[in-house]
Amino acid sequence: MKRNALLLLCLALALAPVLSTAAVLRVYTPFADMDPGAQGWEELVRAWEEETGNACEDYSALQDEPWFEALRRAVGAGEADLVVLPVGSGLGAKDLVPAEELSQAGAAGVRSLAAMAEKDGSVLLTPVRFHFETLFVNTDVLEKAGLAAPESWEDLVVACAVLSQTGVTPIANALTEWPEIVLDCAAMMGAPAAEFGSEASKEGAALVLSQLVAVGAFGQDPWNAEDQPSAEAFLSGKAAMRFDSWDFSLSVPEERRDAVRAIALPGLDGERRTALVGTPACGLALTQACRQDPEKWKAALSLAQKILGAEGESGLVTAAGGKLAESMAELTMSAQDVSGILYDRDPEGFDDWAERVISGLMGE
Repeated sequence: MKRNALLLLCLALALAPVLSTAAVLRVYTPFADMDPGAQGWEELVRAWEEETGNACEDYSALQDEPWFEALRRAVGAGEADLVVLPVGSGLGAKDLVPAEELSQAGAAGVRSLAAMAEKDGSVLLTPVRFHFETLFVNTDVLEKAGLAAPESWEDLVVACAVLSQTGVTPIANALTEWPEIVLDCAAMMGAPAAEFGSEASKEGAALVLSQLVAVGAFGQDPWNAEDQPSAEAFLSGKAAMRFDSWDFSLSVPEERRDAVRAIALPGLDGERRTALVGTPACGLALTQACRQDPEKWKAALSLAQKILGAEGESGLVTAAGGKLAESMAELTMSAQDVSGILYDRDPEGFDDWAERVISGLMGE
């Protein structure tokens, strides 16, 4: 008994330095309740705690005003270490460590995007999630026709032409019902990202759609199609591709999540678009108070890196899982900026322009 007690004492003394250096981080995120990333967040934190021996005091909750008030109060009192929140929260550089400084501190995966800038031009947050639009593909449908997911404009046109001859709808979107996302994506494909929303990109959108319609990309009669049946055709694996927003991934049946991918938009100029069509949803920052505590700072940097890595992106960008989640994480992690959507850039003129584009295509 004395020998066992002595061994336990020696073990406790050996572990004492390790236990004393464990940090407890106070973390505020929106990954809770019905948020699609809630489960992924729980799994990520659990894995990080096991890997590092640190702990997370988690204040994740639904993004409402009481939560924001609690977050701001905690940051102001120096009682928060890592936060995930949208741009324009009211916090500034006196509260949060700017993204560029976080990168300089060695946190891998930190990006300083123009779309994340605050009103004063500072970039405090590195992106964690975007609300974006892109092209989803059913890889198994393409493979049956001997095709791969398109990586270029030429690939996309060829795939649509081949599929249309086999009776498979290449791109399952109804052009006269809810065409906004199709037009957004076509405008990005038709002109460089820097020109998105300009007359050049609008002309490019019309050209993109004209060429796709010419090869039967939207089916036999896209002018009388309805969008819900079109979406169901893609989700059931009867159609090859579909333009849609990130949350469309939540509708993909579990058994098809390894067959569906979100891919970068191919440009008419031969370049894949590295800017996403959409808006930043939320970003990550470490607090200035956290930086004052060396042990917490080290722990917070390691948690930030895990959140911003492929594992974190896959779990937080969507609840879909599988290869679909992996493709969406790859897409968002490679994004060099976010270009908004056409309606937000021209809310007064968008509807008239969209009607002219669709009407012009119907008359061709």
